[in-house]
Amino acid sequence: MTEEKIVELENRRSFVAPDGETEYFIAIPNAEDIRNADWQYSKQYTKCLNEGLPTSAELTDILKRRGVIGQDFENRAEELSNVLNDCIMKLAVATTNEEKTALANEVARAREALFQWNQRLSGPMSNTCEQISDDTRLEYLTSCIIQSKDGNRVWPTYEDFLSSKDQTLTLKSRYEVMLFLQGYDSDFLDNTPEAMAIKEVQTNLLEEAEKEQKILDELAAAAAKEKAVDEEKPKKSTGSTTRKTSTTVKKESKEN
Repeated sequence: MTEEKIVELENRRSFVAPDGETEYFIAIPNAEDIRNADWQYSKQYTKCLNEGLPTSAELTDILKRRGVIGQDFENRAEELSNVLNDCIMKLAVATTNEEKTALANEVARAREALFQWNQRLSGPMSNTCEQISDDTRLEYLTSCIIQSKDGNRVWPTYEDFLSSKDQTLTLKSRYEVMLFLQGYDSDFLDNTPEAMAIKEVQTNLLEEAEKEQKILDELAAAAAKEKAVDEEKPKKSTGSTTRKTSTTVKKESKEN
């Protein structure tokens, strides 16, 4: 193996398969991979047009005529975006664990509300010629650049990828490649403000619990030591003295 090949393998991005154990790698696509992916896009786009699917521009006009999107849609999206930003700013200055937890949940709800509202547009747009063709291009690139540790392709051909029975792996790989091409890390969802705040709260609670446990251990050790000292102290003599009764005294006097 050449030094160049070794460097190439070392610079790959990795991810763990849905089984939680197997590791796969994402290689950088070469020029041929990109050309073939673009060719798959063109073929799929033409097929969609021939079958009467709308383009992005056509569907946008339809959604506007039906009132699904428009100025009201934009205004509401901006309002939800402002709510999300306000929650994030409040979370950034929160100090107590209680505040951070509550505000992190608010941020999560605000983000979900914005996502659901945007689905009014992104949902239908996923059925356009452009989006379906772009999905095809992504699938082709995924089949080309997902590798095992030794650098071999997981799916030798695009057809192998499409016919794979391990759908969990193909979907996971497609998702990881999409993030890779868009410049996101695999764990980008774990680095949102609300996720980071929850992690910080969990860390703080764990540290507090460890401190409390340490104090309890120290108190228990001190109590055990004190008990051991008490047990080692010599016991006082408990010898009894016999008291003479008046009858005994009289008897002794009479005898004398």
